[in-house]
Amino acid sequence: MVRPANIGFVDADRILHDRIVASTDRIIKMMPAAAKAAAISSVDVPSLVFHLALGIPAVETDNPEAAERITNAIAFKRRMIDAAGGALTAEKVRTLLGHKTIQAVYKAVKDRRLLMVEDNGTQLFPAFQFDGNAILPGIAKVLGATPNTTGWAVLQFLVSGDEGLDGTSPIALLKGSNAEVERLVRFARTLED
Repeated sequence: MVRPANIGFVDADRILHDRIVASTDRIIKMMPAAAKAAAISSVDVPSLVFHLALGIPAVETDNPEAAERITNAIAFKRRMIDAAGGALTAEKVRTLLGHKTIQAVYKAVKDRRLLMVEDNGTQLFPAFQFDGNAILPGIAKVLGATPNTTGWAVLQFLVSGDEGLDGTSPIALLKGSNAEVERLVRFARTLED
């Protein structure tokens, strides 16, 4: 027996498929590198979905334009962190530097000796600023030259550069000679303008 087509029938599988496909690019842009690596290494679908969900920050708004702005800001921050070689938590920094307390890590931030950015309530420490078990000396000079500049603005400068640096990476200059660090500090001061 042939059933007549149901005009009001909704193909939930098709709708869900289309929404997942349409969201894929946004999801990937928002995910930090570590979450992407975990998702890639998933051995089954539930594990993949779990790792994808962990890597997506919540965007709670009924306004599509606001959601898009938030999504773009999240993606921008993820790109900055990825360009910085990833980021460490305060606990990992404490262990790396051999501090006895986490307060010592936050004191280094307050004293502008250590770069920290905040992402959705989580304090992150860009990885490039460490050399073994020490903080690169140049980072304190850059932060000292930019006392009123946010961590995100300093990070963007350090990973994106400046036209006046002739394509030289600020991170490479941070790891260079004293003259290179001083050159970088002169350009960093322009962030205060």
